[in-house]
Amino acid sequence: MENFKIGDVVARKSYNYDILFKIVGINSNSIADLVGLSVRIIADAPTYDLKHISKEELDRRTKEEELTRRDRINRCYSNMNKKYNYNYLRDVMNPNDNPNIFKKDAVLKKPGIILHIDGDLEYTEKCRDSYRKMGITAYAYNIPEKEQYKQVYSLLQKIRPNILILTGHDAFMKRRNDIYNIDNYKNSKYYIQGVLEARRYEHNLDNLVIFAGACQSYYEAIISARCKFCKCPKKSAY
Repeated sequence: MENFKIGDVVARKSYNYDILFKIVGINSNSIADLVGLSVRIIADAPTYDLKHISKEELDRRTKEEELTRRDRINRCYSNMNKKYNYNYLRDVMNPNDNPNIFKKDAVLKKPGIILHIDGDLEYTEKCRDSYRKMGITAYAYNIPEKEQYKQVYSLLQKIRPNILILTGHDAFMKRRNDIYNIDNYKNSKYYIQGVLEARRYEHNLDNLVIFAGACQSYYEAIISARCKFCKCPKKSAY
């Protein structure tokens, strides 16, 4: 039987090793708390359902995901170039290139400012690196999900961004059946409170665009939250 410890990279046998996780805790019943490495999800699993992932396999899957990410970036900017006739995109990136290709002044004449609050330190660092490589003006803060709504208003006053991103991890508690009960989600209620605080700061949907939530979040409730301070249709983007 394999021995597991906090920090190990693992995958779940019962899910055909589809997602890579890092172990962040193990209780006395040998249930491991897991955080996704490339998918914004938290989960738990008995240690007998886990398999260690070798460094070689981790490197291979990380490289595949990075190539996919770069391809998405290229396609996104290529489509923008065709639609708006921007002339800032260089030749399509070689998969082995460093994607440091987007100059801030060349992407848009008046690029927006991003305030990004994330509950996971590693993801926060990844986002900072991606913003830097793409030449985007962004301020990224690592704040636990349950604390984000307490700090978002003061950070909005300080940064005065055009875009607010509230992200981290979330999970639906599968042992509970009611998907419409906010208490059955680990962090969705905190994202909702964060959106409410942000809309208290700025009601206008065009002046502040908000992206909030994580994998398995209760998005219907998060989207509805902004209607507390505005009279827009609930089905429109918030």
